Amino acid sequence: MSEDEKDAVRRAGVWTQLAVDLYDDGRYADGVVAAGEALALSAAAVRAYRAKALCLSQLGRADEALTFADNAVQLGPDVGITHATRALCLHRLGRTEEAEAEFEAATVLSPDDYRVYYNAACYWAERGREDECRRYFALAMELAPESFAPLPAADPDLARFSSREWFRECLAALRRRTGAFKPASAAE
Repeated sequence: MSEDEKDAVRRAGVWTQLAVDLYDDGRYADGVVAAGEALALSAAAVRAYRAKALCLSQLGRADEALTFADNAVQLGPDVGITHATRALCLHRLGRTEEAEAEFEAATVLSPDDYRVYYNAACYWAERGREDECRRYFALAMELAPESFAPLPAADPDLARFSSREWFRECLAALRRRTGAFKPASAAE
């Protein structure tokens, strides 16, 4: 790989991280632009495809989102989070059975990736299946307690769960295990 190619890959990584950060901040249109910049620099940036898919999905552009999620799966077929991203896009298109099959593939491919379980929890919450949501959320917390202590302040999915009794129980268990848990408001 030439120095120019290495530089393009590095810059694509910077743009991709920006796209992810913008997604996390709820700035989906800006995230689409940043992910596009990353992909213009490196067509093999799997994470940029995922970020663009998620941003487009949040903007209600599920058909376009699925195209980018499909690209991510093609480039990273053995990576569970790519399948979880595709599952969320399929869900937004109302393709429930396919979405659930993708989540199953994601958990088989990446059984130790808390993000797969967290995305599955969000999916089940949107489907109104609180029992499944709770199960997957608990698995995500078990795999990566540091990602939930303190709770990310701007995460809309966590805000949706926070009033649920089972959610408070999961947090109490996390607090007992880590001894370091502080709610986001107390950590600021």
